[in-house]
Amino acid sequence: MNWNHSLSRVLGTAALAFAATSAVAMPKAPCSDQRDTMPRGPCDQKPDICCEEPRPGPFGFAYPMDVDLNCPRDFYINVTGLALQAKQDGMAFALRNSNSDNQQILNGQVLNFSTDNHDWHYNPGMRVGLGFYVNHDAWNLEFEWTWVNITDAKRFSGANNDVLIPLWIAPQTISTTWTTAGAVWNAHYNVLDAKLGKPYHVSRYLVFNPFFGLRAGWIDQHFSAHYGGTYNSALSGTVHHGENDFWGFGSRAGIKTDWIIGKGWNLFGNIAASLLFGKFEIDQNVNQTGATVGSSQGFEIEEEFYQNVPNMDIELGIAWNKYFNKQKYRIQIAAAYEFHEWWNQMNMRRIYGNGTASPGTIIQSDTVSRGNLTLNGFSLNVRFDI
Repeated sequence: MNWNHSLSRVLGTAALAFAATSAVAMPKAPCSDQRDTMPRGPCDQKPDICCEEPRPGPFGFAYPMDVDLNCPRDFYINVTGLALQAKQDGMAFALRNSNSDNQQILNGQVLNFSTDNHDWHYNPGMRVGLGFYVNHDAWNLEFEWTWVNITDAKRFSGANNDVLIPLWIAPQTISTTWTTAGAVWNAHYNVLDAKLGKPYHVSRYLVFNPFFGLRAGWIDQHFSAHYGGTYNSALSGTVHHGENDFWGFGSRAGIKTDWIIGKGWNLFGNIAASLLFGKFEIDQNVNQTGATVGSSQGFEIEEEFYQNVPNMDIELGIAWNKYFNKQKYRIQIAAAYEFHEWWNQMNMRRIYGNGTASPGTIIQSDTVSRGNLTLNGFSLNVRFDI
């Protein structure tokens, strides 16, 4: 009985000693063998694994963009220099005809501002902007004024048996022997924009800024075409003068995007569209001298009408940012290529028919293809944040 009791005590003591020894001797699973999908066990830290190409991230979504200034006043100004090429449909002013004797056009060539390897001129302009960040959800309020002074001119002369057929005076016959033709185009482009946006990070290196707002525009154009010279009559110079003025007001919406490269560099791409309710005022006149000196085949036209006019803006470029004065201020320099399209801007009329007001004469006219006005070219912007 005593022997059994002593044996039980020995076996119990051995079992407790074996359990204690096993608990101490059992090694922890190394952290490097752990997997994120498995319980950590005694390893209470994430394994320290070195990868050749670390994964992108961490990512955050829809958090407001921060210019990251110390003691910011949430205010900025920007000034942009523009060099834009202005083009417009429906501004051809003559036809070159290699046949001066017959009532037909041979080897005809349309004469325009971009004929004979001559392209439309680049024109100077500027854009001035003022912006604020408001505390209400970090909204962005911005105002901009864009101005472009458009000028272009082109002149042609007939050679050998070539004659030039005018397109902007009341026609006589195809064989009318004008030998010189030229045109001048001047326009003043003024646009005011006010927009409210919300710049926010889609990810750490991509910023979206959707916006909407208002746009007002004034585009005043003067177009004149000059014709002169003849082989067989005493025709003097004839000039067509035309005014094509537009003003409009409406809504605008779009989105700006910044693609952050690093070290102060970023790419950007912006797009916006507008629809303006506006008014056109058209005024044309010609004092044309006919084949017999003293007779007149001129005309005067006036027209006013209202119309909805769409337009679109696209901008692509690259920017560089620099902080200074203990990061209290930031300067940004951006270079871009811009596109601006205004539909249905050219609304002058051409006259088809004899051009005289005698009984039985049929005079017809129509707008010249309701031409679109296009601006494209380079911009250099300097922005100052405080």
